[in-house]
Amino acid sequence: MQAVIYTRVSLDRTGEALAVVRQEQECRALAERLGLDVVAVYSDNDISATNGKVRPSFEAMLASQPQAIIAWHQDRLLRLTRDLERVITLNVPVYTVTAGTLDLTTPAGRAVARTVAVWSQYEGEQKATRQVAANVQRAVNGVQSGRMGYGFRREGTAVVLHPDEATTIRAAVRRMLDGESLRAICKDLDAQQTPTPGRGARWNSTTLKQLLLRPSLAGLTIHRGQVVGRAPADSPRVIDEDTHERIKAVLTDPSRRSGTPGRAPKYLLGGIARCGRCGGGMARANGRMTTTKAGGSKRQPPSYVCSECYRVRRKQDDVDALVEGIVVGRLQMPDAAQLFATGDPAALQEARDTIEALDARLSNAADMFATGDIDAAQLTRITERLRADRAQAAAAVEAALPPAVPAELVGGAAAEVWAALSMDSKRALLNTLVAVTILPAGSGKAFNPDTVRVTWNG
Repeated sequence: MQAVIYTRVSLDRTGEALAVVRQEQECRALAERLGLDVVAVYSDNDISATNGKVRPSFEAMLASQPQAIIAWHQDRLLRLTRDLERVITLNVPVYTVTAGTLDLTTPAGRAVARTVAVWSQYEGEQKATRQVAANVQRAVNGVQSGRMGYGFRREGTAVVLHPDEATTIRAAVRRMLDGESLRAICKDLDAQQTPTPGRGARWNSTTLKQLLLRPSLAGLTIHRGQVVGRAPADSPRVIDEDTHERIKAVLTDPSRRSGTPGRAPKYLLGGIARCGRCGGGMARANGRMTTTKAGGSKRQPPSYVCSECYRVRRKQDDVDALVEGIVVGRLQMPDAAQLFATGDPAALQEARDTIEALDARLSNAADMFATGDIDAAQLTRITERLRADRAQAAAAVEAALPPAVPAELVGGAAAEVWAALSMDSKRALLNTLVAVTILPAGSGKAFNPDTVRVTWNG
């Protein structure tokens, strides 16, 4: 009788197909003992029989209408009952190296095969359940698993920082928190030919945003997109947890349009300064034509004008110079650092303690699921509630943190550092540091600094 051999292995870690080679060798030995003539070998290497994906060689074997099938074990041939039914329709015997013969041509043989298949499918489902629990447990315990993300690499069994990638991330974080747009940072990364996290040749705002928001950069472990634990204290971190909270606050702000293509802002106070008459936002307007006393006309310089009442207007250059002078002058003073120590240490510690307690409860829930004390539905309800509480605590951490101001901007070098900042960064810092109000003034009068009120925040 002619027969075909079918071999399969779910996971080939080496890529050398050694397991399927060994299966074939033992199947050929069995064929020789049984006096079967092997006419074809079908092999699916590194393909699971339980995930529902197509197994090309399995399909080809069924299509060949063999007279008999030889496999190392029934679960190498199939692990799902629906696949067994397709083999049964062939009405041929199945010979296995380790489990004897399955005579699918008889009712008794089909009954045995179906029983074996049911238990194989059960074991596969149980294995998947145990794997999910193990993944949750590892994540809660702060163990990184799977492929290393951008910024990290493996050295043997240890996870360490990737020096170049970690430096790239930290520089991008600093610039983003200083107020630069993701678009501008991506442009510089491309100009420097910095490798991207994926296979793309160029950086883009979406890729960079996703990278900077990754909790693993701060040693936080995630499961199904949710933070469930922390890596051990001695584990490598690209940034600290406080910085991660700042990044989230900035990049998830609905008013931020960092990921949307468009022109970078060109004007220092457009949309930042407020009208002292009606409270509306001051927008930048091009210079208008006016009539001179001699009957001619001339164009007035660009100005800030109220976008609501249109009754307050001030020359842009004068306002910009005044506001920048006030801010830089204050930053140069010896006590400037005290302006930014406005965080609430007690509230910050309370929020962090809350997060730690919630993380412990998430860990306990994972343990209970792993030991079978609660089922998957109960675990889902518990974790959803705890994660919602954790999100509130994380927001409280952000609210209690002091404003993010570059350390080099405080002190004697403030003017030089300020001059080198991008417009994005200057605008972001002004939003953090001050409120600017432009008060009404009579038309035709010289610029009066008293009509621009600069109030320090906090």
